[in-house]
Amino acid sequence: MEESKVRARRLGTLGIWAALLVVVCVGVSYFVTGLLVRNDQSWEHDEEQGHHWLHQELALTPSEVVAVDAFEPDYHRDRAKLLENFNAQIAKLRGLLVEKDDFSPEVNAAIHELHVVHGSLQELSIRHYYEMMSVLPPEKKEKLRKLAVEALSEPE
Repeated sequence: MEESKVRARRLGTLGIWAALLVVVCVGVSYFVTGLLVRNDQSWEHDEEQGHHWLHQELALTPSEVVAVDAFEPDYHRDRAKLLENFNAQIAKLRGLLVEKDDFSPEVNAAIHELHVVHGSLQELSIRHYYEMMSVLPPEKKEKLRKLAVEALSEPE
């Protein structure tokens, strides 16, 4: 009887940790991928905290705007696909947390699948940052670098 209580407590604790992991993964992903754009699927220059804000912060010239914006369509298309996959993985893990009473191989696999997609989102955002860096003059590269470091330094 006592052993079953200990096991139930351990499973409950494990479930809490797994749920917390999901929350942390979601938060980190949205923070990192939202570094330069908002998290919705559409993109417009006038989005709150979108590229319009970045253009102002960097005081981009018209030719720099054209150079930076050349990367946007591919980035937003790839990001939308990854976010769709990420949300599907979250839904899958959420379902497993509801239906499974213990840390099963399916739960473990779902967590690892979520990490893979999360890593892909992070990589895409960082690659996009470097694409923008590649077309900016030195003083604006430094400003973008400072903005990125500030954004990554603020807890969300």
